[in-house]
Order: sequence, then structure tokens, then C-alpha cells
Amino acid sequence: MEPIRVPHPPPEAFNKNRRVSDLIRAQVNHFKHVEQKLSAGQRQAIPQHEIGTEGEAALYIAAMTAFLRGQPVATSSPGQQPVAGIRLVGPQRVARPKPADGIAIAASAETKSAPAQTVKKKNSAPKETK
Repeated sequence: MEPIRVPHPPPEAFNKNRRVSDLIRAQVNHFKHVEQKLSAGQRQAIPQHEIGTEGEAALYIAAMTAFLRGQPVATSSPGQQPVAGIRLVGPQRVARPKPADGIAIAASAETKSAPAQTVKKKNSAPKETK
């Protein structure tokens, strides 16, 4: 099979000072909703700043993602690059957190499966008679 070549985005595509799009704003709003459910102590770990640009949104989203995954949260102001520990671009292999790490939000890590029921199959071939 012939590989599909995807061109790199042009350098002008990256603009951390660009106003956030509706899609990014919606993601930030979802994280803000989750943040409101946290205790005051937990909220102190999350950077609190006005989010109006893509760069500011990236800092907030990275911090919230790290917090929810049980990783150390990098606190930095919008004008700075994130502190070591959070990488915003490039592939990176990250160890999955243990179920006890982070916070539980909507789903449980434990699942109970229903006992398997046996189903009798009908023989589709007619029985031969002598």
C-alpha cells in the first residue's frame, strides 16, 4: 500500500497570540466545569489566569490534563513557557497512572461483568432420516 504523505503545516499556522477558537473555548469551559468541582486546595495547583489566546488556553489545558492524570502540575503565567514536566508538542511515551492516582470523575475503574449466558444454537441442517 502506498503511504499517504501529509504536508507539514506552514510556520505561520502556529500563533500562540491568536484569539481562541470556539472549539478551544468549549474545551476550556469543560475543564472549568470540572475545576469548579475540586476543593479549594486542589484548585490552587491549577494556574488561574484570563484565557483569551491559544497560548493561554494551552497552558491551562496542559495543567488541567496533568492534574487529572495525577501528574505534577506545572504552574506558569501566560507569558512564560510551561515549567518542566509538561510537554505541549511532540510525541512522548507516558506511563499510565495507577487507578488510585488522579481523581475519579465520572467512571469507575472497576467493572463487573454479567455472567455469561449459554445460548443453544439451532442446527440449521435438516436431520437425515433412514
